[in-house]
Amino acid sequence: MTKRRVIISVVAIFLVAGLLFGLGASILQAFAAKSDEIKDELSSLQDEADNIKEKKQALQEEINATKSETKDTVQRKSEIDRSMELTREEITNTESQIRSYNKLIAAKQDELDTLIEQEQKLTDLYQKRLRNMEEGGTKVSYWAILFKSTDFSDLLERIDMIQEIEQSDRQMLENLKESARKIAASREDLAKEKLALEEQKDLLAAQKEELNVQREKADKLLIELNEELSELEDTFDEYEQMEDSLVAQIAAAEAEYQAQLERERAQASSGGGSSSSGSGSSSGSSSSSSGGFLYPLPAGTSYVSCAYGYRIHPITGNYSFHSGVDLAASTGTPIYASKSGYVSAATYTYVYGNYVTITHDGGYSTLYGHMDYSIVSPQQYVEQGQIIGYVGSTGWSTGSHLHFTIYQGGSTVNPMNYVSVR
Repeated sequence: MTKRRVIISVVAIFLVAGLLFGLGASILQAFAAKSDEIKDELSSLQDEADNIKEKKQALQEEINATKSETKDTVQRKSEIDRSMELTREEITNTESQIRSYNKLIAAKQDELDTLIEQEQKLTDLYQKRLRNMEEGGTKVSYWAILFKSTDFSDLLERIDMIQEIEQSDRQMLENLKESARKIAASREDLAKEKLALEEQKDLLAAQKEELNVQREKADKLLIELNEELSELEDTFDEYEQMEDSLVAQIAAAEAEYQAQLERERAQASSGGGSSSSGSGSSSGSSSSSSGGFLYPLPAGTSYVSCAYGYRIHPITGNYSFHSGVDLAASTGTPIYASKSGYVSAATYTYVYGNYVTITHDGGYSTLYGHMDYSIVSPQQYVEQGQIIGYVGSTGWSTGSHLHFTIYQGGSTVNPMNYVSVR
C-alpha cells in the first residue's frame, strides 16, 4: 500500500465517521422526540394528580367544617364514599404515571444503548485510522509524506491532505468526547427516571393502603347501620322519602332527556342544522341497541337479593316500593351497559351512592346504583355490553350489590321482564 493510498484510506475513514456521527444524531433526535412525547403525558398526569389532591383537600376542609355538627351514619358513610372515590382516582392516575415512566425508561435505555453502540463504532474507526497510519510496523510521519512529493503541485496536494487529516482527527476526538458526554448524561437521566418510578410505586402502595383503611371504615359504618335500625328509625324514614323523591327526579329527568333526543331527531330529519350530528349519532345507535336488554353483570357472579315491587325495606323494615332490582355481587364485579345509549348522569347521591343512568332508544333508560366507582362520563355514548363501572356498596346500602332500574317513558318497570339472571 502506498502512502498516498494510506492517506486516502484515512480520509475515507474520517468521512465514514462523520456520516456515522450524523446518522447517530438523527436516531437520537427520534429518541428525544419520543421521550418528549412521554414526558408530555407525564406532565398532564401530574397536573391531574394535583387537581385530585386539591379535591381531596377541599373535601377534608368540608368535613372538618362540619365536625361539630351531629351527623347520622348515612352522612358519615357518604363522606367515606366520596373520599374513597378520590383515592381511587389517585390510584388510577398513579398507575398511569407508572406505565408512562416504564415507557420513558425503555426509551431512555434504547437511547443509551444507541449511544454506547455509536461510541464503540467511533472508537473502532479511530483505531483503524491509527492502524492505517502505520505501514509495515513503521509510523508514517507527515514529514515523510511531504519529502516524497514529486513536484510543487504534489507538495501542495499533500499539505492539503495532511491538513484535512488533522482537522478530521480533531473532529473525531471531539465526536468521541461528545459521545462520552451524552452517555454520561443519558445514564444520569435513566437513573433519575428509575428513581421516579420507584417513588411512584411507593406512592401507589400507600394509596392502596389508604383505600383499604377507608374500606374498613365504610364496612364498620355498614355494621352501624344494621345495629342502629331501632334507634334511627326516624332518620331512615327521612332517607327512604329521599329515595322516593330521587326516583321521581331521575324518572322526570330521563323523560325530559328522551324528549330532547326526539326533538333533535325531528330537527335533523327536517334538515335542521347544527344538532343533526348529535341526533344522527343517536339514531345510528338504534341498530346496536334494538336487540333487547343485556343482564348487567357477568354470568354466575350474582343473584337477586331484592326484587322489584313492594317489599320490606332492608334498613327501615317498612313495607315500601322498590323501584328496581338488587343484584348481590362482590365488590369490584364489572357492570355492563344493558343497552347502547348515552350516559345522562354519572354522579353521587346519599341514596344510590355512585350511580350511572343511560338513555336508550325507544323511550327506555337504565340506572345502575351503589357502584364502587364508574368509568363513564355524562354525554358519553356507550355500547351494549361495555363496562361502565364496578359493583360496590356506596350510598344508601348495607352490602355489596347493584341496584338496577329500567325506566320506560319516565316510569319504572320490572327489570326481570327484560333480562334474566345468567
